[in-house]
Amino acid sequence: MQKKLIAVAVGGALAAIGAAPALAQNATVNVYGTFYGEYSRLNNGAQTGTGSQYQTYDHFQNPGSEIGFRGEEKLGGGLSAWFQCASSLDYRGGGNTSSTNNQAGSYWCSRNSALGLKGGFGNVFYGNWQTPWTRINSAGNVGSNDTGVFGNAHLIAGTSSTFGIAAPGQNINTLSPAVYRRRQNNLFTYETPTFGGFKAMGAVTTRNYASAATSAQLKARLWSIGAQFANGPIFVGAAYEKHDNFYNRGTAALPNAGDDKSWTVAAAYTLPIRLKLGGSVQQIKSDAVLNAQTKVTTFHFGIDWMIAGPHGVRAGYSRAGDVKGPVGTAMNARPAANANTKADMWQIRYVYALSKRTEVTAGYSRTNNRANATYETGGSNSTQFPGTDSSAIAVALRHSF
Repeated sequence: MQKKLIAVAVGGALAAIGAAPALAQNATVNVYGTFYGEYSRLNNGAQTGTGSQYQTYDHFQNPGSEIGFRGEEKLGGGLSAWFQCASSLDYRGGGNTSSTNNQAGSYWCSRNSALGLKGGFGNVFYGNWQTPWTRINSAGNVGSNDTGVFGNAHLIAGTSSTFGIAAPGQNINTLSPAVYRRRQNNLFTYETPTFGGFKAMGAVTTRNYASAATSAQLKARLWSIGAQFANGPIFVGAAYEKHDNFYNRGTAALPNAGDDKSWTVAAAYTLPIRLKLGGSVQQIKSDAVLNAQTKVTTFHFGIDWMIAGPHGVRAGYSRAGDVKGPVGTAMNARPAANANTKADMWQIRYVYALSKRTEVTAGYSRTNNRANATYETGGSNSTQFPGTDSSAIAVALRHSF
């Protein structure tokens, strides 16, 4: 009996080996992903006066964790069809529900996901993808993450997340008009071929809710363009993005919708000593209130230095300037326009690379608010009291596959 079982097992193994080359020739799908965990001790400062309180607590988050599938088929003549579906991954066991308010939750294709064609003409694709503004700005975000304790997106660009295009009359917070480091639903993107390191890209959303709009209800659309030079250790890029009619003031009293617009310039340079320098500057203008435009200018500078062997350091400084405009005028994702709405974020981390795909970090982050500023520590989900500072000590583990 044992001999028969062994024969069956060997025969099955040989059949699998024989089939393997055929399977390999047809396989076009790859699985990839990132697990990131960040444990921190947060201090959100003290509120003075009646009902004063002091907020200090421990916090675990996993921003940027994802699992994805990508594949490509060669069609001949240099033409390829490709797809990608990346999904947010909350391995803590929370947040695994569908999205609300057109923002991302943990659901299929909630991160960079698209279907496209590429060839000698460039690359054209449609789906849920980071805008050209986001991609160029992020390239200069050296020394910092997008989100979490070491994330600066809330200070630099409003926040970082996935957003949809809301139906006319829907609450503006579903669009987050003044947020610019974004992954956008229903986005057509075109990228030129790369010529000696130069590449241009443009993207526009479709107006999926136009059928629900009356003649008085204007329709939202996002436009984003960018150009970059990336060759060896050098990266330089610039981008412009407009959020057209995002405020959907489609009423008889307010027939004109409001627009938001922003430009960014980013650069990075890697030295032979494994030291990468980078930074960005950007300005955001908002029409959240009719005939009362607000604007804010922000910048970031950081380093990522693998000093010796597996030992390294990351550090960064980010600043949001005063929100300018008529005093008290609202700006989405920012303090209302006023003096003393500046904020500074400082961060430093020790990095230990366990392998090419796994690293441990430990560090400190601090946000200093001027008297009327209300920026919180990234990912704390707390209401920051005006003029109070916040800080965090955190350890993190990242594994990519």
